[in-house]
Amino acid sequence: MTLDAFSGQRDALTNLLGRGQFLFVVSQRMKDASRSAMIVVNLDRFRLVNANLSFADGDAILRNTALRIARRIPETAVASRLSADEYAVAMFDEDVEKADGVAEQLRTAIAEPHAIGGMDVIVTASVGVAEGAQGASADELLRRADEAMRLAKRLGSNQVRRVQDVVAKQDGLPPLLVETMLRQALHNHELEIHYQPKIHTRSMQVVGAEALCRWTHPELGHIPPQAFIPVAESSDLILPIDEYVLRSVCRQGAAWMKQGYRVRISVNISGRQFMQDEFPALVRQCLAETGMDPQLIELEITERTAMCDVDRAVHVLQELRKIGVRIALDDFGVGYSSLNYLIQFPVHTLKIDRTFTAGIQSAVNQTPIIGAIISLAKSLNLSVVAEGVETFQQFDFLRENKCDEIQGFLFGAPVPPTSFQLSAFVAKLQPRAPQAAPADERAAEPTWLERLYLETKRLPDWRQMASHLADTLAPRVPLDRLSIEWWENGAPFVDVCEVSLRDEIPPRPVGSLIPAGSSAAPTVIRAGLAMCSPDVLARPEFDEDDRLAADGIRSVLRVPLAHHGKPFGILTVQSTLERVYTDADRRIISEVAERVEDVAWMAYQRERSPYEALYDARTHMFHRAFLAEWFTADDPVWFLSRAKRRPYQAWTHVTAFVVRVEPVGEWPPSEAERLMQHVGQLWNAYGSPGWLAVRMEAGEMLLISADGEEGSFYTFLEQLRMHLRVMEVRNTRLGSPYVSVSLGWGECRDAWPNLWNAYLHARARALSGLRASSGNESSDDEAR
Repeated sequence: MTLDAFSGQRDALTNLLGRGQFLFVVSQRMKDASRSAMIVVNLDRFRLVNANLSFADGDAILRNTALRIARRIPETAVASRLSADEYAVAMFDEDVEKADGVAEQLRTAIAEPHAIGGMDVIVTASVGVAEGAQGASADELLRRADEAMRLAKRLGSNQVRRVQDVVAKQDGLPPLLVETMLRQALHNHELEIHYQPKIHTRSMQVVGAEALCRWTHPELGHIPPQAFIPVAESSDLILPIDEYVLRSVCRQGAAWMKQGYRVRISVNISGRQFMQDEFPALVRQCLAETGMDPQLIELEITERTAMCDVDRAVHVLQELRKIGVRIALDDFGVGYSSLNYLIQFPVHTLKIDRTFTAGIQSAVNQTPIIGAIISLAKSLNLSVVAEGVETFQQFDFLRENKCDEIQGFLFGAPVPPTSFQLSAFVAKLQPRAPQAAPADERAAEPTWLERLYLETKRLPDWRQMASHLADTLAPRVPLDRLSIEWWENGAPFVDVCEVSLRDEIPPRPVGSLIPAGSSAAPTVIRAGLAMCSPDVLARPEFDEDDRLAADGIRSVLRVPLAHHGKPFGILTVQSTLERVYTDADRRIISEVAERVEDVAWMAYQRERSPYEALYDARTHMFHRAFLAEWFTADDPVWFLSRAKRRPYQAWTHVTAFVVRVEPVGEWPPSEAERLMQHVGQLWNAYGSPGWLAVRMEAGEMLLISADGEEGSFYTFLEQLRMHLRVMEVRNTRLGSPYVSVSLGWGECRDAWPNLWNAYLHARARALSGLRASSGNESSDDEAR
């Protein structure tokens, strides 16, 4: 082994070059070499040797390790002891091709037992390899090899890793540079607080927000949290950042309180901040300086933080509980998850980590774990929050398993406080602070009914409105379940939106359709009066009372709803107590109905508008665009039920019937529309109400049956044939040129995913029938 000019300057313990001499020699050799390679060797858990044996034994192992390295590297290579338990080897030119083999030989040799004190001591090593071309820097090559070695340690130690195995950082910024810029960002107030809404799964209301720190650099732009939060946690910067975030959140929450809104805000607290002796005092100081309500602050600590020092964590949590803030245990399930310690922690909320939420759709065996976590939290009387919800599949699973709150990009990304539109959410309005009014002006405090009306107007849809009404009425009227039912005169089904305040009384699914003959809605609407059923179990008044009694309901109070004097539905409150509703309750519910009926009608119309846009009321048919929406719907059964306003069951096969009238496509639009209106009216009168009618072209309609019923189609076909004959006679007598009309039809049954192919086959048969009858005198010949 050649050591060049500095071969005499060696490490006293191992007789290898020291770090400075090693880098100088390698730099000189790399100038003349075409290629170079660097191997960094670090002993795994070497500190245990000194701790359990002696420093003399440790020195012996270091000397043996240096000897093993020197014996297994090429003669032209350069070896060094960089630090206490770290070595480096540099190789040049042709020897570079052997770098991987040499690294593996070193790892194997170092792992051989050391005879120390009459026993065999095994010390393994993590090895990193990096290569460089001519002109590369020795310092840079050593840094890359060291990074590969650290990757080997992270992946389990006692292995060899090359520099290309190292995953590139997303930010591309060195940690030291990030730390320097972060200190400047704190001084220049470049850090911003964004808020991500939390949604209550049962009521669909926004019940709070999580505060998240964001950094926008004036030159580099947005820097993601994963690029600077780990750097802050590994340095002393995390403490001022945590304090900055906590003060900013308290200041913003107090500002929202002055505007009349109470928003519960969650703040992430680092492990270093949580273990500070003065942390409870810091929380108390921030609340006092800003005037923030402690009940609206929720501090999130990770499970790992709480488990590092359980006794200390319990003491701090108890001090925070005395202040009045809420405590959430974040990332639950990915740490130690000791049930014994969980019982000791005085927390309010368990937060399910996003890795479990993602597993709802990617790993089936993770869903029982989430259900177990929710059940565990419920048994301990804790709330459950799931983060990272991005799909409806995840939301449906969490809601069915009674998760209390969710947050994720499905409902909203983190946004600045100016974009956190409180008016669009259901943040509880609180009474404003009294303000001095002029002597000649009386302060008019809005009544609770006026506040209810204003809050209800802010709700985006009718589901949230029903839930909000239930929460508002519960303190004033005996109430276990509330429903709003929409019914149009003559409609066969009633649309129901029901909300339950008790888990043991399940509501009907949102958007349920029940037969009008079973519902009390038609009777209450026609009567136009509030109706009270004191005991539906002993004396049911309507068919639906039997189902209510089966759910445990005893008393029901129903009030009609009207829009511009025209009734359209009813508001119902239900209780498990018998004979509980009084005349005072009747007056309250009637006043509430008068306040919110216009808002309820508009909310329902907004929900119906996407379906109404696909329907032509003149022809009683859907537009062709309906098929595209239907085919791409997440739940085709639900979509069709909402569009047709009648319940459907899941189907596997469908039958497509195509009816074509020619030459309607060549007629003026007015004549063609008049004919198709008659066709739609005939189908509405003689066709099956469960079928779907779609107008495909000027003179073509598609009829779809998902239940296999065919009799109604042939009845309609006979009526249409007779109508066309009458129309021909009428037009002949009036001298109209639109006399000769041909009718063709075809059908095809296939699996539901092949509906479009079934339509094409049925259409081809209809066209074939038209061609076959084109030479006949009779215009009503058809072919199947």
